[in-house]
Amino acid sequence: MNTRVNPNILQYTGIVFWLLAMLFHQSLVFKGDNQVSELSNIIYLIIIGTFAVSFYKYYDLTISQIGRKDIFSVFYKLFIYSIKTVMPILVLYIIYFFEIGGNLLDIPSVIILSNDIVIGISILFLTVNFTVLKRLIFFESASIMKTIFVVFQYGLLFMFLLDIFYNLFPTDLYQYALAALFLMVGILFFNQKWVAYMPFNQKWKTILFSIFILLSLVLIYQVFDLLELFYNDLFNIKSSLFFVLLFGFSFTYISVAILINVFNLPTSPVFDYIQNERIIAKKVQENLIPNTLPNTKKLKIYSSYLPHFALGGDYFDYIPIGKNKFLICIADVSGKGIPAALMMSNVQASLRTMARNTNDLKKIVEELNYQITLRGLSERFVSIFICTYDFKSKKLEYVNCGHPHPIILHDKKIETLDKGSTVLGMFQKLPSLIVTQIKISSGFNLFCYTDGLTETQNDLGEFYGSKKIKELFKNKKSSPDKIIDLVLEDLKKFKGNNLTEDDITLLMAKIRND
Repeated sequence: MNTRVNPNILQYTGIVFWLLAMLFHQSLVFKGDNQVSELSNIIYLIIIGTFAVSFYKYYDLTISQIGRKDIFSVFYKLFIYSIKTVMPILVLYIIYFFEIGGNLLDIPSVIILSNDIVIGISILFLTVNFTVLKRLIFFESASIMKTIFVVFQYGLLFMFLLDIFYNLFPTDLYQYALAALFLMVGILFFNQKWVAYMPFNQKWKTILFSIFILLSLVLIYQVFDLLELFYNDLFNIKSSLFFVLLFGFSFTYISVAILINVFNLPTSPVFDYIQNERIIAKKVQENLIPNTLPNTKKLKIYSSYLPHFALGGDYFDYIPIGKNKFLICIADVSGKGIPAALMMSNVQASLRTMARNTNDLKKIVEELNYQITLRGLSERFVSIFICTYDFKSKKLEYVNCGHPHPIILHDKKIETLDKGSTVLGMFQKLPSLIVTQIKISSGFNLFCYTDGLTETQNDLGEFYGSKKIKELFKNKKSSPDKIIDLVLEDLKKFKGNNLTEDDITLLMAKIRND
């Protein structure tokens, strides 16, 4: 079974190889080597390459995927990281430009140490840039775009290998390979779909952040030029086509991003208007979901609602029916965004109307199905679980119409509630509709969820699934009101830096009827 590498191991590995690169470089200086051998050059490149790959894997695991809400915050973090990177390099640039160090600048080991510091910081900066740009390119992109980027990643590795073999077999084909690779991935530079999702106030700030990042890249290159004036380094990092390709990719993509952002500024007011309309719609939708849930000795209900977009298609509700009975439901409308939210509001209105007129679950479900099919939205389906519980008769009735199976714990046993029919909206008349009754002597715990939970994937493409939920539900050390927190915490660890692809709704009910 595949396992996820601990990011801390990768970070420590990168640090160790950075230190090894500096020690190896200094050892050649102390030996008085004026010309580095092919073997020494290969060893140095392997050490530097391992340092770069280790930190790339570390950042790839720790920098989260970018959703619509995260674009500006990611750019802001990259801007802050740029400031932290530029400060030590800027200090070195001032020292060497104005020759502040005096006689120290004539000592080769000092120049080499400065050079290694700049190389390390520069590779770290380029690696963070590359990882963030990867997230931006992957933002709601087609699979073909992701495939092209994966090819580009292998191209970077290929250029690193060419850097090593060039020491043994120098050839002009080396530079042609770089040009061919850069042209092949040129389409990536214009994959800037994320620009359309930024309002005006964030867009112009992002332009300023991008300009600063661009200037930081220029400064890094200038420092390498300046250091060469003081000492002809044994290893010239600028001759590495791996470094040139990584540097050129970041510089070009950010340059194109600035231009596209500038040209999109006039369209921002239209986007802001649409966003404001969505915010209003979101507030309306939030009012459809119960703001307060019962928290008494006999009945406690806890919930969590995480929409994938600003508007979601998940729905849950609690409806009291007289003094001794209540109804709980959870539903999931196919699709996302505004169409799903509109359908969800129709389901909520129909359900609450029916619950006032009848307690018969069969009639309620049949009417909901009729209302959905009546509107002719054949491409929209609704999975729904509805249950009622009567404190007096101690009976739980439920219907599950194509919804992920809720879990119930009663009388020291765990069951899944899976009987009912198919999803609503698929057929005008539901086939084999079954209402199930369960006699529960004392009380029970009920956990409901939507498929956004079970279909969340980790870095390896594995699904969260329902087995994990059952294991957490069996955890007797945790009180029922902590189950939702346990599930969300476990889900966060499982998915790593991946985004969820659907709304996630959790509903936990604790009923005591002793």
